[in-house]
Amino acid sequence: MNKAKLVELAEEVLTDIDVDMESVLRKKLEEKLLHKLSDRFRSAFYYLDFSSELRKDHKKDYESVKPILDDSIDKLLGETK
Repeated sequence: MNKAKLVELAEEVLTDIDVDMESVLRKKLEEKLLHKLSDRFRSAFYYLDFSSELRKDHKKDYESVKPILDDSIDKLLGETK
């Protein structure tokens, strides 16, 4: 097998691996993102649910998701700003 054929074969194999790796990476990123988002929204819920003493630990997360909540609620109620 000459060098050019070997390089061509390697590129074909790596292309298949790259496509497979991209889908694996995408799946893992999706899982991580969903996990992190659920943590953030759970913490925001705790901000509303906990007594004032415990709320301070969750204020930053609540403030970060509040615009998303407001937009969603406005859409549900048919209101726009």
